[in-house]
Amino acid sequence: MLKDPDPAKYPARRTHRTYTAEFKAELVAACQIPGSSIAAIAGQHGMNANVLHRWLKEHQQSGRHQRLVCSATDQSLLTSPPVPAFIAVKLPATATPEPANKDPIKVELRKGTVSMIITWPCSAVDDLAPWTRAILK
Repeated sequence: MLKDPDPAKYPARRTHRTYTAEFKAELVAACQIPGSSIAAIAGQHGMNANVLHRWLKEHQQSGRHQRLVCSATDQSLLTSPPVPAFIAVKLPATATPEPANKDPIKVELRKGTVSMIITWPCSAVDDLAPWTRAILK
């Protein structure tokens, strides 16, 4: 038998917990902050993380558990500016560095039984890769 049949050992029977709509909305909003841990938030409030995951799923699917805002001043306190998903950054164009030495580049190419040694000038180093790709096709 798995359970103890003596009910006197258990002082009170656990009941189903209920949460207010404001509490649910507050926790859902806290979970949507970038970098927040759902398990940590649930643990801080003494609840199972699966319950919080269910609330988040319900919020995404049907918009439930949203904060209710009474006035414009309350809205500015409750809502945070949206965080962009991607920020485009323009990087300065960099020039191709000049090789330190001016000696020609020597490359040995092999394809099947054919082998060739190529001497390529450093001044045209940018053309070496496309040319080699074309030869080896």
